[in-house]
Amino acid sequence: MARGMRRPRRMKSFLSTSLSVVIAIASPLGAALAFWACFGAMIGGCIDRPADPVEPEARLVVHWDPLACGDPHRVVIELEDDGGAPLGGSAPCNRGGVTLDVAHYGVYRGRIYAFALGEPARDARSVQLTIDASIVQWEVATPP
Repeated sequence: MARGMRRPRRMKSFLSTSLSVVIAIASPLGAALAFWACFGAMIGGCIDRPADPVEPEARLVVHWDPLACGDPHRVVIELEDDGGAPLGGSAPCNRGGVTLDVAHYGVYRGRIYAFALGEPARDARSVQLTIDASIVQWEVATPP
């Protein structure tokens, strides 16, 4: 009986050979699965991220005399190109200027006005401006 309880050597070698074959097949598959999981997670993070902003073609530097501002208020500039794309910004009057990034060259129309909280816009002026260089300096009269 003792002899019948022992496994034959042939059976033991068959099990070790089968196990070696399973490991030889499963390990590259597991490594490939781990690679594609990491790669997919990395690509998924890149696809969901917004595109990098496009560098502006030009900058509009608007400036005025900050000593002529009077009561505290903001100077607001609202422009649109021929296609209707808005461009605008504002700054406290005593700052003396504001810089706007312009997406493309062209003719811009709009208005410039003074604004204070709780008060209506004052001294609104219609303007037309041609952006034809990478940096355009525009001096305006100080809105009161």
